[in-house]
Amino acid sequence: MATDPAPLDPAPATATTPGSTPGTAPAPASARAHPRQAPRPVTLGLALFASLAVFALFAGLVLARNAGFIDRPVLSEAVAHRVALLDGPMTVVTHASKYPLLIVTALGAAFVSLRRRSWRPLLLVGGTGALSVAVATLAKETTDRARPPALFWAIPEDGWCFPSRHTVIATAVLLMLAYVFSARLASRAARLALWAGALALSALVGASRVYLGVHWATDALAGLALGATVMLAVTMADVLLRGRRRA
Repeated sequence: MATDPAPLDPAPATATTPGSTPGTAPAPASARAHPRQAPRPVTLGLALFASLAVFALFAGLVLARNAGFIDRPVLSEAVAHRVALLDGPMTVVTHASKYPLLIVTALGAAFVSLRRRSWRPLLLVGGTGALSVAVATLAKETTDRARPPALFWAIPEDGWCFPSRHTVIATAVLLMLAYVFSARLASRAARLALWAGALALSALVGASRVYLGVHWATDALAGLALGATVMLAVTMADVLLRGRRRA
């Protein structure tokens, strides 16, 4: 006597995640992009205070005319060790670190804005760039510090020199661009490399200004501190505003 075939076991259900196709295995966690948690206001506040304090320290030395023990030996060494192999690259770096850099970083931010369908990255980078130009210009006009003697210049320059506006702008926009791009990076090593690259390029801009003899060392160091201050202030405003909207 024939018997009915044993019923087939139902296929095991496949778990799905939001955004995945039913019946397919979910993508591994490492393959999914997750926005990182925003930095805490307390941490940002401490960093902002520290960068502003460093800028105030150099500004105090300059205004009291006590920065010579740093500036004179550094400038002498930079000029004495100029080599033809570096003159061209340093000139390119210094000329590219102002308005060309603002345009490139704005385009990078626009790309991120299109990918995320949000104006926020573009507003952050654009606002940081505009604020850095305004703050650096105001500081220059306030301090009225003369540049090094023209005999040290490798390129023509004019205007006051404290702080280095090129360095302020480069530091502010490069750090903000790193902040915007790192928000979606899952790899800790990639984030560290991005931040390290932004800091290294900022320092290179400052070094190029001293190497070419158009700025004192304290101009560049203060520019790094003021650029970081601008970036941190904009980031703080962004974090507080987003927190208020979520409340």
